Amino acid sequence: MIRILASGARATIQDPGRFAHLRDGIPTSGPMDPFAFGAANALVGNALAAAALEIVGLPFSFVCEDRRLVVATGRDVALRGRDDIAGWTAAFARPGETYTVIGGAGARFAYLAISGGITAPPVLGSRAAYLPAGIGRALRVGDALPLGTARVDPDRAGVSLAPPDLGASVRTIPGPHLDRFDEDAVAAFFDAAFRVEAASDRMGTRLAGPPVTAKGGEILTSGIVAGAVQVPSGGAPIVLLADHQTTGGYPVIATVIA
Repeated sequence: MIRILASGARATIQDPGRFAHLRDGIPTSGPMDPFAFGAANALVGNALAAAALEIVGLPFSFVCEDRRLVVATGRDVALRGRDDIAGWTAAFARPGETYTVIGGAGARFAYLAISGGITAPPVLGSRAAYLPAGIGRALRVGDALPLGTARVDPDRAGVSLAPPDLGASVRTIPGPHLDRFDEDAVAAFFDAAFRVEAASDRMGTRLAGPPVTAKGGEILTSGIVAGAVQVPSGGAPIVLLADHQTTGGYPVIATVIA
């Protein structure tokens, strides 16, 4: 079991996601950064399907009640205990000792994996929190989270992975409604600089920049996918993320690809 001493701005339990329920209006959810999430589980010897913590707004502090392997992954993160431990590096957590996930200016989504995984009760086949529907909740100081049984392999301590070089480009493919945007709107979307709005969340990243206006207004409601770039009537694009709604009536100019 781990006990939370400082919960950051928002921390939730996530696993790879809740599949086969889009038709019920329930999104997949799961980690915002699947690579960092998967790497964290791999580094402590968990199965990919194990649940870990996704943390926004560091620091996040915890204590383990027994000996475990722990790791923090994500952009510009590290783990502080008796010693500082680099991000993306597995370490032993001693029982009763406080550990803190810390981050630099570039930190956004951090992941904390613990050997054995978090064994909170699943809902609809997944432990992933989806706060808008009341599935799971944001974690609070004092919460005690159950862990699965794990063999603590001493050879894993100190094992690390290099964080990915994300580069400066976001790759996209044309959206299904590209023909609803004239040449000026398409040029504005692909060539201009945009700023991420503070109102962004797990549903979507809101972009501020030159207006990208569609012809003919909204479309008939249709299914949508993570990565779709919707353009509401105001012309400010929204990139849909892990908790995105399952249908939408705004035209999609592009889709972000991995």
